[in-house]
Amino acid sequence: MYVFCSGKPVNFDLYQDVHVPAVILKTFLRELPEPLLTFRVYNQVQELLNVESSLRATRCKQIVESLPEHNFIVVKFLICFLHMVSQESIINKMSASNLACVFGVNLVWPRHGSISLNALTPINIFTEILIEHFNTVFGSRCPPAQEPVLSVVQNIFNVLF
Repeated sequence: MYVFCSGKPVNFDLYQDVHVPAVILKTFLRELPEPLLTFRVYNQVQELLNVESSLRATRCKQIVESLPEHNFIVVKFLICFLHMVSQESIINKMSASNLACVFGVNLVWPRHGSISLNALTPINIFTEILIEHFNTVFGSRCPPAQEPVLSVVQNIFNVLF
C-alpha cells in the first residue's frame, strides 16, 4: 500500500489485475481514522430502514448534505465514479447493489466496536441509493470548485471503459 501513497504515478498495467485499484481504494477508505461518511452519520444510516421506501433517496440526500464540506466533496467524487461504473454493469457485472456491498462498509462504521451482520443491510441500502440515485442525492449541492473534479472522474472513466 505504501507504494501507492507515495504521490507518484502508478502503472496498473504492470499488475495485470483489474481488481488492484479497487483493493487500494477500499484499503485507503478503511484505514481512515474516521469514516468518510463520519461517525455521526452511522446511526442515521442504521435508521434508514425505518423510512418509507419512497422517501429514502430524500433522506439519504439530507444525510449526505449534513457532511462537512470536504467529506461531501470526496463522497460526491467517489459516488459519481461508482455511479458511472454501475452504468456499465451489463459488461462489468458491477450493479449499484454489488458496488454497495463492496464499498458500503468502507464508507461508514461505528465509533466503537465492529459492524454487526444486522448493520450491513442498512449500510448497503444507503450506499446503493447513493450510487443508483446519484443525480437526485447530489444534484443540489455543487461547490463551484467541484465541477472540475467531476470532469476528472469522467476522464478516468473514459480511460477505463
